[in-house]
Amino acid sequence: MSRVNQPDTLVSVLREIQRRLRVLESTRRATTFSARASAPVTAFQPARPGEWPGTDSAEWTPLVRLLTRPGDVLVVLDVVADDAGEARVLVDGEVVSTVEVTGEVGRHEVAVTADAAVTVTELTVEARRTGATGTVRVAAFAL
Repeated sequence: MSRVNQPDTLVSVLREIQRRLRVLESTRRATTFSARASAPVTAFQPARPGEWPGTDSAEWTPLVRLLTRPGDVLVVLDVVADDAGEARVLVDGEVVSTVEVTGEVGRHEVAVTADAAVTVTELTVEARRTGATGTVRVAAFAL
């Protein structure tokens, strides 16, 4: 912190930045640990299908991913396409389920088990267009 009526120096500014970073890191760690201990972390997805993550590629494109701990996870997919498409769920790069996507909003539930031998498991949802044109959109939730 600068002294009253004296201009800030580069050293005083750097010290203030370091102090603020220490404060932010300590509060972030405390929040993370308490959230894990009390309840699972939840997040909201956009409610309107037009705002869901999407792709117009004919190749598999990752849209959302989640890092989780080992155990059973239920992945709920809300999917829609302008024409036609597919969406799939991968666990650590291995495909566990593929669903067809049409012009109507559809909901699919995929039960997956994260490997207990690893500490962090990556769940990824990918999609691709199978029709001539259009976009495939996906909202994914993990329970």
